[in-house]
Amino acid sequence: MYAPKHNQLQDRAALLAYMRAYSFAALATAGAGGLTATHLPFVVEEEGGNITLLAHMAKANPQWRDFAAGADALVIFMQPHAYVSPRLYDSRQNVPTWNYVAVHAYGRPLLIEERAAKLELQQKLIRLHDAAYLAQLAELPQSYVDARLAAIVSFSIAVTRIDARYKLSQDKSPAERERIARELEASGDSVEAETARLMRKYN
Repeated sequence: MYAPKHNQLQDRAALLAYMRAYSFAALATAGAGGLTATHLPFVVEEEGGNITLLAHMAKANPQWRDFAAGADALVIFMQPHAYVSPRLYDSRQNVPTWNYVAVHAYGRPLLIEERAAKLELQQKLIRLHDAAYLAQLAELPQSYVDARLAAIVSFSIAVTRIDARYKLSQDKSPAERERIARELEASGDSVEAETARLMRKYN
């Protein structure tokens, strides 16, 4: 990903927090059929300085067959974003642009095939988004759970590289950045307001 120096972020903890906050991401792979992308919820884990992404997709989705090639996949985390009007700059000689944050994580997908490990991954995902459902899950018939697990493909990606771009008007003056942030905050749009929050945090 193209990222000018003033848009780069090297803070690993901040990148990890971002990936967890925006964990619904796009998995892109290349296979015999060309490029494929699927939008999936990820569990983002870190241990001993190593980041692992965990996810699953429907077995009916042929993308998982790309994993057999042993090539790297790309997981794209992308939120929030907002249009920036040139009327907010000091000079009239400006053009529209877009502020956004994007993180690209690369690594080789490996299948998780053991039943217990597949179930554990689903429990991790549920714990993140709907912990109250875990008790109900535990009461479901094993045959039902097994059928659901058989219908998905679970996998892990050990992240080998991260590219990030925090394009948040860093090249503009403090006064211009303040006008942009205020405009986004006043829009009433939660995504634009979050973009403004990140502008204030990283400028």
